Amino acid sequence: MREGKEEGRREGKEEGKEEGIKKGIEKGRKEGIKEGKREIAKKMLMEGADINFIVKMTELTESEVLEMKSELN
Repeated sequence: MREGKEEGRREGKEEGKEEGIKKGIEKGRKEGIKEGKREIAKKMLMEGADINFIVKMTELTESEVLEMKSELN
């Protein structure tokens, strides 16, 4: 009976590790996509693109784009 509990714990730990890795990968992917959008928005701002156009193309919020614009100035 004790062996069964230990095996269950091991399996639970392994499942937990796998789930944690999957969540970490997904979070990293989302952050990478967001950072890519921010880089594109910065380039668009430097080229003088309209704020609303940048928001539409990058799917960033207007406040995010405006914040980046103030950082560039």
